[in-house]
Formats: sequence, C-alpha cells, structure tokens
Amino acid sequence: MKTLGRILIILAAFALIMGIAYVAVNAISASGTAPAFERRGEGSPRPEGARPSGGEGRGGGSILRLMFGFVRNAGIVAVIVALVVWLKDFLEKRRRTTQQAAR
Repeated sequence: MKTLGRILIILAAFALIMGIAYVAVNAISASGTAPAFERRGEGSPRPEGARPSGGEGRGGGSILRLMFGFVRNAGIVAVIVALVVWLKDFLEKRRRTTQQAAR
C-alpha cells in the first residue's frame, strides 16, 4: 500500500507539472501575433474540393489526442516508478536476509 501511495504522489506531481506546462504554452501562443502565412485574407482562392492546408481542418480531435497522450505518458511513468520501487524493496530485503545470515 505504501508503494501505491508513492506512485499516486508521483503521478499527481507529474499531472501538476504537465498542466502548468500546457497552460504556459497556450498562454505564450495566444499572446503572440500570427505569422505571415496565417495572416492571409479570407478570400484566398482554393480549388474546389481541395483539402485545407496547415491547421485549418485538424482541430477536431486535438483535445482527445492530448488526453490519450497524457494517459499513455502517465502510464509509462507509473510503470517505471513501480519497477524502481519494486527493485529497491527487493534489494533491501535481500540485504536484510544477508545480514541476518551472517550473524
């Protein structure tokens, strides 16, 4: 249970740091001016049936993709933390049994 508590604390810290980074990136990008290629006029000619270029047509699943990425990354961090904690506990138990056998 102690290991699970440590994992949850590390995941909470990870979520906090990632949330701060996400807010900072959005604040920086929202405050900046648009580059020249994004400032083109509304009446720019586009052939009929042509797909929009750049980020004009891709905004639909970005939040969902962001959440799946977050869950995947948090899962990877959780597995690594669990392995490190398990290895640490295993080595401590091994050291204790070695010391008890030497007495």
